Order: sequence, then C-alpha cells, then structure tokens
Amino acid sequence: MFAENWKISLRQIRRLLILDLFGMSSLMLPGIFTSLTGADGIFCLLLGMAAGAVLLWLMGKNLKHIKTDYYSYMKETAGQFLGDVCMVFYFLYFVTLCGYVLYQLTTLALSWLLPDGSWMEVGLLLLLLAVYGSIRGIEGRARVYEIIFWFLGIPLLLMLVFAMGDVRTAYWTPIVTSDGVQFAQGSLAVLVFLLPMTVLLFLKPFCQKPEKITSSGTVALWTVILMNVLIYLILLGIFGTNAMGVLKRPVITLMGMVKLPGGFFTRQDVLMTAVWVFALFALLNTGIFQSTLILQNLSQKPGNRWSLWLVAVLTFILGKSFFEHSFLIEIFKSYQVFVALPGMFFILVFLLLLHQIRARRTLQKGGDF
Repeated sequence: MFAENWKISLRQIRRLLILDLFGMSSLMLPGIFTSLTGADGIFCLLLGMAAGAVLLWLMGKNLKHIKTDYYSYMKETAGQFLGDVCMVFYFLYFVTLCGYVLYQLTTLALSWLLPDGSWMEVGLLLLLLAVYGSIRGIEGRARVYEIIFWFLGIPLLLMLVFAMGDVRTAYWTPIVTSDGVQFAQGSLAVLVFLLPMTVLLFLKPFCQKPEKITSSGTVALWTVILMNVLIYLILLGIFGTNAMGVLKRPVITLMGMVKLPGGFFTRQDVLMTAVWVFALFALLNTGIFQSTLILQNLSQKPGNRWSLWLVAVLTFILGKSFFEHSFLIEIFKSYQVFVALPGMFFILVFLLLLHQIRARRTLQKGGDF
C-alpha cells in the first residue's frame, strides 16, 4: 500500500500540512467571520493560532514518548480497550472530515470549473483519484505535492500582491465591536480548521527525522494563519463587511476581480480556483490515508485493501449526504465544535497524565521507564 521506503522528509511534511490546513480555512473562514465578528475576525485568527499552538505543544509532548507508533503508545499508556476507543474516535473524525471535504471539493469544482457536470460523476472521479493517491503511498503523494506547492503558491501570492492596490483601509474599522460569545465562536472556528494537524501524531513512523516532526507543525501553523490574516485583510479592504456577507466564496470572487498587468487573463478566477481544488484534494487524500491507516491498525492487518475501499465507500456516502441534506452540515459543524475539538485535547492531556503516573510508579519501584 505504501511506496518504497515509507519515509518522507520534514520539508515534505510541512508542505503537506500547509496544503491540508490552508485550503478549507481560507475558503470558509472569511464568510464565518463576516457573520460573527466583522473586522474583529483578525483577532479570532490570532486567538485561534494561540489555541492551535497549545494543541501542537500537547502533541509534541506526547510525540516525545512515542517509541514506535501512536497506536502502540496509546495501548501501552492507557491499555488495549482505551487505546482502541481513542482510535475509533480518530477514525470517526477523519472519515467524517473526508466526507465533508469531498462535498466541498465537488461543489467547488461544479460551481467554477464544471458547471454542466453532475455531483455523482465529479464526486466519484475525485474520490477515485484520491484512492489512487493513497494506493501510491505517502511518499509518492508527498513528492507530487512538493512540486505542486510552488506552482500554486507563487501565483496565489502574486494575485494577492496585485489585489493590495485596491484595498481601502477604512473598511478595516470599526474594531473590537464583537462581544465575548462572538469572539469565542470565531476563535473556535479557527481552531476547528486546525484540527487536521493531529495527523502528525500518526506520521512519526513515516518521518525521516521523527525527533523534529513537531517543528513542521509549527511552521505550517504560522504560515497558514499569516496567509489567512493577509487574505482576510485584503477581502475586508476591498469588499467591506456587508458586501462580503453576500458572497459564497469571497476569496475566489476576489481572484476574478484582480487586474493583472497586460490583461493576459480574462477568467483568472477559474485558473486560481485550481489552488483551492488541489488544496482540498490534498486534505481529502490525507483523510483517506489516515482513516485507512487507523482501520489497518485496529484490524492488525497492515497493507490490506479492504480498509481503503471501506473508507472510500463511507466517504462517498457522507459526501453525497451532505450535498442532498443541508441539515447534516449543521450537525457536522456541531460535532466538530462539541465532540471532535474537546476530544482531541482530552485524549492528549489524558495520555500525558497517565504516562506521568506510570513513570512515577516505575521510578518508585526502582525500575527504568
């Protein structure tokens, strides 16, 4: 199932994480901030980054104690039963994320690239491509996205630079007008979009320098938050809060309005949509890979393909359900905030406390831990 030596570099992990975190957050957060906090969305991004840094710190503390892989660490620390429960929790998170990402990715492709296509055809094609990427292995996938990273990043940065000329800084005010509840909701939204960082917990066996894997998460966190700050300031300065509130995907609308020197492209919004298509596809790939890996660990049958196809079927069912029943999207959002988010923190803190208790007891008995 995995390519060659299974190992990827820290640089490749950083770029995979940046793509995973950037696509969904930059596409969704501007609209969320507009409805909640207006110009104060910048402060929500900073608060969300601080909370993300705490999550990353907890992950780093646990990663130091992982000798082989995360599943083995959970079983050694909390026992077989609780280790399995935690793995089921992570599986539910990643497989539902896959379904939601497939829904967003397919909808984006239909809206901007394939207006005459059907959800069934486009969604199935994208899913099969993601399955193929998982079969190729994490190393092959990392190499491909390492190349794509700059082909996407450089045009995006250039478009944002050109857009800065139309920014009206007066639209950045007033600030600090939101109440505590709105600030909390906006910050939690940011943190929810940072949860895919937890894939780092499972990547230690695949990393060439596992002792430095947390640093990759730190770089990705800073990069994604700073890019979101820049994008939101530009969007706010061009559209204003009221106008941005009626746009479905403000950042893609912005790409179509940027005036390029020479007027070479008349529909650069379609071209730049590829940035988010590839970023969402990278996240879909990560989710499928991670869900499959968890199922293989639980079944104790590494390399079996039935786990991959089961994840693919569940992903398609969930994605189609999100498309046909909008109330499921609200349920998914509530699940992310009230179940997945606190659950991620609880597991990491719980494992750390158990590890410390076990270490003290072992030392008291005069043994080595």
